[in-house]
Amino acid sequence: MRLYAKKKVLSWTQDFSIMNERDEVVYTAKGQFDLLGRRKLRILDGNGNELAFIKQRVAAFSTTMDVLVNGYETMTIRKKMLSFRPTFIIQGEDWIVRGNFLNYEYVIEDGNGRLVAEISKKFFSWTDTFGIDIIDDRANVAHVIAVVMAIHTDMQTSSTAAASANF
Repeated sequence: MRLYAKKKVLSWTQDFSIMNERDEVVYTAKGQFDLLGRRKLRILDGNGNELAFIKQRVAAFSTTMDVLVNGYETMTIRKKMLSFRPTFIIQGEDWIVRGNFLNYEYVIEDGNGRLVAEISKKFFSWTDTFGIDIIDDRANVAHVIAVVMAIHTDMQTSSTAAASANF
C-alpha cells in the first residue's frame, strides 16, 4: 500500500492529510500541544473516526511516546540515543526504525529484520510531503502512520531546537 503525507498549509501544529495513489484523503493526522508543551497527535480515518492517539511522556530521558487505540496503550515509541544516528524502538509491535530521519529516508523493520515499510521524500520536492510505502500486508496501517507521524514530529522539534541553539 502506497500513501503520501502532506502537511496542511498554514498549520501551526503538525496537521497532515494522508492520501492514497488516487489523491484521495484516507487518513488525517492532527497535532496539538498541551499546557506542559507535550506533543499529541490524533490519527483519524477518512470519516473522522479516531484510529490512534499519540501522546508524549513528560518525564522521560529520551523521546518517548505512547500510542493508544480505544483508550488502551498498544505501542510505545522510544528514541534510542546511544547510537550515532537515532534509532526508534517500537514496543508492542516489535519494530525498529532506522535510517536518515532528517532527509526522510528510513525504514521500519520487524524483529526478524523483515521490511514493514519504507518512508521516503526523494520523489517529493515540496516541503513536508513524503511517501509511506507499506510493504508488509499484515502491518496495522494506523500503527505505521502513528509511528511515522510521531517520528516526524520529534524530528521537527529536534531540528527547531538545534537551530535555535545555534543563534
